[in-house]
Amino acid sequence: MRVALLATALLASLAAACSGPTTGTVNGGIQPCSALPLANEPHYAAGTVSVLAGQVTWRSLGAGSWQAVLPTRVVVSERVGVDANYSFALPSGRYVLAGYQTGEPGFPRWVEVTVHAGQTVDEDIPNTCM
Repeated sequence: MRVALLATALLASLAAACSGPTTGTVNGGIQPCSALPLANEPHYAAGTVSVLAGQVTWRSLGAGSWQAVLPTRVVVSERVGVDANYSFALPSGRYVLAGYQTGEPGFPRWVEVTVHAGQTVDEDIPNTCM
């Protein structure tokens, strides 16, 4: 009986060790919305970053124009301050990081990321205001 319990405990600890990490990490910041970067401008802007499950699709508006359609399921959101980074631990998969800079109206800036368990992705919300 004691040997069976010891064997069961050993197998359980081996299974846990072999399974490895179940999440990956995404780190980054919101690049300030600026047509021309200023010398005294912070490296990262304050705002909110939402992690959306899935990928961007595109909808035709006719006459050769297309509009990005972001996924709608929010996995997690985080507010960040000036010169602060966001960091998300996420299961493997495809995501869209949607960034809303404080005081910036309209559609969010976004970037697509693929997360793999045990890996770290460094991805900023880009400055698309140029």
